[in-house]
Amino acid sequence: MAEITFGIYNQENIVGSGLGFYGATHGSSVQIGSYQTTTFVTDSTGTAAGPEAKNVKFTTPASGDRAAYSTGVPLSRINSGQASFHINFDHSSAVNVQNCQLRIYDRVSTNFPASGVLTKTAEIVNFDGKSYSDWVSNEGGDQTDNTNTWGSGDLFWWGSPWPDAHISQDYYTNSSGVKFNNFNQTEATAGNGNGDSRLGTVTGDTETIGGTGVVMPLFNSPGSGGRYLNYQQQATAGTPIQPKWLQYYNNSARIDGIPNLGSATTTNTYGGSGVDTRHTWYVGISASPLSIGSKTQYGLYVSLEYL
Repeated sequence: MAEITFGIYNQENIVGSGLGFYGATHGSSVQIGSYQTTTFVTDSTGTAAGPEAKNVKFTTPASGDRAAYSTGVPLSRINSGQASFHINFDHSSAVNVQNCQLRIYDRVSTNFPASGVLTKTAEIVNFDGKSYSDWVSNEGGDQTDNTNTWGSGDLFWWGSPWPDAHISQDYYTNSSGVKFNNFNQTEATAGNGNGDSRLGTVTGDTETIGGTGVVMPLFNSPGSGGRYLNYQQQATAGTPIQPKWLQYYNNSARIDGIPNLGSATTTNTYGGSGVDTRHTWYVGISASPLSIGSKTQYGLYVSLEYL
């Protein structure tokens, strides 16, 4: 048995439903050019009001708003317990997973971008070289006053232009050799963001994840609850993990006190290596409409390999 399911913090499996993005309350519109203030479990039309999810709102390429706490929280300091949703892969036997990919699409073809909406996504991982419990109890979770605390997931949103001065490359390569392109500010300013040929008819519509242009990578083998992304546990296995963002972050132009963690060519930036019957990823997602009206040609798809 192999199964992929999606859930939120208080509903393990939202089977048969999805997420909807709204203004201040369920059913209220998000203004054009703005990003959602609330996120709810809903139906395919966005009219049903299910449980409210945690809302992570895009603000800058490196930060987001968690309304329950504060604004402008550095993205990699947001606790995975505050993620918009989680993804579970369950298998009847303990397995490794690799080449994990998250796509935003039009609910017809996974190669086609969603219609009429911009989307930013980011993988959220807490550990910063510590045990999960230490990170949560001592430093983690929407804190803005500790400049030495950084999670190991994404430092910048996928689908947002990464700042030229703070990146060494605008892509990530996973352990299977698959290259995942994003785009930098120079490319976005020139209108060459996402790169999918179906985009580019509306100003700014290329600044999104979706279609064949921007596909988001997810860590290898995170294990149940992400436990195999723990640096200490991985060190015991001989392959201690370093942050995913180390591949694309420019150490020579550090922002907000991010430590220099060395070279991505000599460290494991791919994820865990432990086998498990469940693997869990945590994701922040933020959406903005390009025009008036509900956006129903809008879906999320996850694929992976297991062995």
